[in-house]
Amino acid sequence: MPHFLVVDDEISFCRHIQAILEAEGFDVDTAHEAKGAIGWLNSDSYDILLTDIRMPGVQGLELIKLARKIDPKISCIVMTAYGTIASAVNAIKEGASDYLEKPFEPETLLIIVARILRERQLLQEIRDLRKEVDKKYAFGNIIGKSHKMQAIYELIQRVAATDARVFITGETGVGKELVAKAIHFNSPRRNKPFVTINCGALAETLLETELFGHEKGAFTGAVHRKMGKFEYAQGGTLFLDEVGEISSRMQVRLLRILQEKKVERVGGNESVDVDVRLLSATNRNITKRIKDGEFRTDLYYRLNVVPIHIPPLRERIEDIPLLVQHFLHLYNRDLNRDIQKISVAAMNQLLTYPWPGNVRELENVLERAFVVTDGQEIDTVFFSHDVHNPLDEPSPSHVNTDIPFTTARSIVISRFEKAYIYETLKRYEGNVSKTASKTGINPRTIWRKIKAYGLDHASLKPENRL
Repeated sequence: MPHFLVVDDEISFCRHIQAILEAEGFDVDTAHEAKGAIGWLNSDSYDILLTDIRMPGVQGLELIKLARKIDPKISCIVMTAYGTIASAVNAIKEGASDYLEKPFEPETLLIIVARILRERQLLQEIRDLRKEVDKKYAFGNIIGKSHKMQAIYELIQRVAATDARVFITGETGVGKELVAKAIHFNSPRRNKPFVTINCGALAETLLETELFGHEKGAFTGAVHRKMGKFEYAQGGTLFLDEVGEISSRMQVRLLRILQEKKVERVGGNESVDVDVRLLSATNRNITKRIKDGEFRTDLYYRLNVVPIHIPPLRERIEDIPLLVQHFLHLYNRDLNRDIQKISVAAMNQLLTYPWPGNVRELENVLERAFVVTDGQEIDTVFFSHDVHNPLDEPSPSHVNTDIPFTTARSIVISRFEKAYIYETLKRYEGNVSKTASKTGINPRTIWRKIKAYGLDHASLKPENRL
């Protein structure tokens, strides 16, 4: 409930205002001089202060100054029977939200109060959103404990404080845009726009108007002037995702903007100054594109002032348990569930899978597991495409030397077991008993491994083959 403090040396008038506000359901305290008002302000929290300008002792404008020192968020309305333009201007300068000249109608007061309360609500929503954005894109929340990710955290922290252009590389799904947002929201430009565009998703002509804007009549259908992404990002950051896909002509235009810091709309003759930090990303082999003459060397060096390469998930297996815990917390909150843990078998599936879709795929797999799991433990996971042929995975002897020996050993053993059991099941057409007899492995062990590794042995049976 909104809380008001009304201050006026005329007791009857003070009670009159109190009655109007309380009739609307508001909580109201009163004082008849500044000393009493300051006592209230120090002991309680108020949304709006309504104060007379002329009072014995400390005047209304001085009270506003003192009130805002105690609570910078408080809104203030001044009331006076000595209304002049000068006093109104002074009141606004001192932080008053509005000004009422006595006598005034109750409706006038309530209209002003309603407007101020709406403004306070919007400001609080903006503050809450800013906190959420800052929390979400703080570089420490890019999940990973591997030394490769720790190095990326440190680099983000250093580069965020500058205006240097950053060129982010990595496979699809590793989180390139998340890194770009972390850089922006930890930079001096954090309160300005963060604008993103996927250069690979648009045809050249559409990309041109999206980036640079167009003038009215520039082409058929251009019925009004349109600002481009560069102008929308003014003072902030523009993130060019999949920048390696842009055409040669667009590369020339982009290079010119970087050199001149001016943009010219399609169909226009006037240049518009732009102050934008540029972040770029690609999942392509940009070096090969340059060698093949498909990407300009001079543009590449303009964009690639600070390179950041995000390793694929299969190269940082030790990050998977941490990511799993993060997504468990996220989906418990978003899906209103109470899943406490993931079984050893399911975790083993995650640790031995090659993750072609990287973190994005892991997120999808765990969301799917949340949907199909009934209890409080995820005991198996299902992948979005055929993962049962171990020949598609890294060799059982392939190891990542960036992880601890015990972790690497368990991963290699798991890969070998998965490949061996799959191939023997395939050889004996999915018959578990025959496979156990020929290999000397206990049938119960084979069944346990089938579940742990998510092997679809039924599809190997002759009657189920396509």
